[in-house]
Amino acid sequence: MTSVEELAVQRVKTVHAPDDRVVCFEVTVEAEDEGDDETPGIVLAGTVQTDRTKESLLEELRQLSTGRTVRDSLSVLEGTGEAMTTDLHVSAVRGEPHEDAEQVTQVLYGAELTAYDSRDGWRRVRTPGGYLGWVEATALTDPRVAADDVDVTDPGTAVDAVDTTDPRGTRNGVDVTNQSEWRPDGVVTAPTTPHQSNATPETVPAGVDCHLESRDDEEVTVSFRTGVRATLPETAIHERTSTGTGADVVAVARQFLRTPYEWGGMTIEGIDCSGLVWVAYASVGVTVPRDADQQRDLGTDVSQDNLEPGDLLFFPGHVAISLGGSEFVHAYGSAEQVTVNSLDPSHAEYVESLAESVTAMKRFLPAEGAR
Repeated sequence: MTSVEELAVQRVKTVHAPDDRVVCFEVTVEAEDEGDDETPGIVLAGTVQTDRTKESLLEELRQLSTGRTVRDSLSVLEGTGEAMTTDLHVSAVRGEPHEDAEQVTQVLYGAELTAYDSRDGWRRVRTPGGYLGWVEATALTDPRVAADDVDVTDPGTAVDAVDTTDPRGTRNGVDVTNQSEWRPDGVVTAPTTPHQSNATPETVPAGVDCHLESRDDEEVTVSFRTGVRATLPETAIHERTSTGTGADVVAVARQFLRTPYEWGGMTIEGIDCSGLVWVAYASVGVTVPRDADQQRDLGTDVSQDNLEPGDLLFFPGHVAISLGGSEFVHAYGSAEQVTVNSLDPSHAEYVESLAESVTAMKRFLPAEGAR
């Protein structure tokens, strides 16, 4: 690819795929074998997110390549996604399809995933946080709902939650004419929640969606996207009938204190700063982007004097959750764990480098007095 062609590809990427964490843009431009042709054509190859991006690339290169044929063998992800989930406690999402690639995030048990192309035993997926990355194909499974959640012909048959209903009112051979879809109306809030069921894993992490089936004293029966039913402590579930408060966000985050810092981590076994924010907010029914710079673009600005529990503090490449006042909880790489620090110079946990580098303070939830 010549420098002019490289510039053309970069222009299209800037417009259509400025953030490769959430938009796929993997493009190469190569010259065809010359053979007897003194002006060999060029081949556009790789994978892009949308047909619009593909057409923009072709147009740019055809304008540049007067007298040369531009051929494409581009794959487009748009329209090829397949609804999937995972039945593993947690799975790594990597930047490239091999086990030595960087872990960019993780997906939790029962997560709502969209799977795309395959490569060498890996699948490209979009995560609930919007990330695109690669997981081992063996970690994925079809989303399912338990049969007695729905009106089915055979009460012993599980059916796919993905809508593949045909005109005869059947889905995967099962009568679902009167079926209502499985919907998440609850979320797990405890970092490691044991459940009473015969299925694996034996625990589920905080941030996992569930559907509430029934209650019994201090327990609740739920189902997950995997089709598994389980009985959990009622205190480990937040119902999505209302959004949680900033105090609820803090309560979840505090449960992760002393959790080891792990780049891309999302669980009590290891978590990073924006992962802690994602899990804490997911646990009260609010989905936010995965990374700190993406989270910073949301919410409303607040001043340090008005910080309330659950507000977010942003630093260069870092994010923390306010406890209200000067204290905040965060997954801090320098401490190698989730810890509490303060903006107050007189506080024992004051960190000057953090206090002097705050770039923004944001609120995602209504102020306590506004509820």
